[in-house]
Amino acid sequence: MSDERRDHSELRDQLAEIDRAILERLDARARVSRALAAGAEPLPDVGEREWLEALVRAGSGEMPPESVRSIFGQIRAAARALERPTAIAYVGPEGAFCHEAALAHFGASARFVPTPGIVEALEEVVRGRVAVAVFPFESSVDGLVQPSVTALAETDLMLVGERVLSASYDLMAKGSDLGAIEHVYATPLGQAACQRFLDAELPRASVIDVRSPLVAAELAREEPNAAALVTERVGRAAALETVRANVGDEPDLKLRYGFASARPAMRSGNDVTCLLFSVDDQPGSLFGVLRHFAERGVNLRKLQSRPVPHGSWDYVFYVELGAHVTERPVTTALEALKRTTKYLKVLGSFPVASA
Repeated sequence: MSDERRDHSELRDQLAEIDRAILERLDARARVSRALAAGAEPLPDVGEREWLEALVRAGSGEMPPESVRSIFGQIRAAARALERPTAIAYVGPEGAFCHEAALAHFGASARFVPTPGIVEALEEVVRGRVAVAVFPFESSVDGLVQPSVTALAETDLMLVGERVLSASYDLMAKGSDLGAIEHVYATPLGQAACQRFLDAELPRASVIDVRSPLVAAELAREEPNAAALVTERVGRAAALETVRANVGDEPDLKLRYGFASARPAMRSGNDVTCLLFSVDDQPGSLFGVLRHFAERGVNLRKLQSRPVPHGSWDYVFYVELGAHVTERPVTTALEALKRTTKYLKVLGSFPVASA
């Protein structure tokens, strides 16, 4: 055996030994997670951003920071499912982005319940059949998902977490030849999101609607000249290859998903509080509300008005504060708001999601 081949063989042996050591430490971590399971609240935990950044700073830099965040984010999700085994409702079909957000946060060991819409997902929590509902909350292109805000406001549930995803569709198939594709399987949302790519690159291919990304991937796997518009994870699970990555009409689209539960989230030190309020239609009303936050040094991260459903040109304001509802500046501001607003509802406080 040549010296070069011997060196490569020794390096592979070293990698195998390191992998076994990593597995042993993961098993040890799982044992600790199971020990924490007794009495754990079935809620999203806190401080993930700070935890990940501390790990990045502790590293030598050999592993890229984004890889560190991705790997340990998955470890945390898997451990979370062991610590807090629970049922999670989400909006939409299996394999779609809302399901991806739920998987990324709660791990594959949780039990997931698909629901057709936000009202049904929240109802699962209200009736105690699941601990948390995951639902679309905001888009980087279209802003707040108003039906979600409205539906949540009509319940006593609280926002307890969030997850931000890059909404990237890939064209995936058994082979990598774009010119050989005759059929493309996609959900109606997937087709609409990738219409410009389909028109420009696959004008002669027939696009076939399916009910879920999983079905699209399974059908593409069964046909020699078929492809699917799915996320990379769904395609890889079906043994498909990426023909063209990130083919959506909005290549930088990000989606924000909210988590709702019957119990509030604890303070983490880097939190957001969401609330709704309405005021009388007269000069200075809005200023009179917002000054209570400014005087107490509470940062307003977002302010948006929206029409009241079935109202007569009445509007409600949606606000995000850079603090937890239990912090004194927020509590005193809310007490003042109760005297100056027609309507006031706190939707919840939760830790800021990892970037």
